[in-house]
Amino acid sequence: MPKEHIQAAVAVSLEPQQVIRFVSDIRNRSKYLQSLKSVSTIHGSPGVATKSWNWKWEMMGHEFEGTGKTVAYEPGRLYAFVTEGGIVSRFTYQAEPENEGTRLSIDVDFDVPTEFADRDDLDGLLTITSVRAQDSALNLKQVMENAAN
Repeated sequence: MPKEHIQAAVAVSLEPQQVIRFVSDIRNRSKYLQSLKSVSTIHGSPGVATKSWNWKWEMMGHEFEGTGKTVAYEPGRLYAFVTEGGIVSRFTYQAEPENEGTRLSIDVDFDVPTEFADRDDLDGLLTITSVRAQDSALNLKQVMENAAN
């Protein structure tokens, strides 16, 4: 299976501590990740870096299921989790102070699901996925800033 990497970044008018706390809270994930359809069977406290969970994700008309688990958490600096099952991935959120707020960088490494790996239009699908990642980052910014007010 081909491996892919997507990056997105956004400036947020919140402190890095607030940003990492928000993205590590599993209850917030569906507020900014449009393709995330559900999260269940949460192990650990959902208000902090949750240890593990089950997920359902919709991509290009296909639904995938699997598990996720936190692999790194540094308050105010870093949050990362991996997924297994229908989509194998690693999401890494890094927060750095910038001006009066935070520069949030999001890196997603993933294996292209077998349902898409042999498609002639894979490059086009990956371009759409990259655009959606930046849209999700902008949505995340808006959701976080609105929640803080």
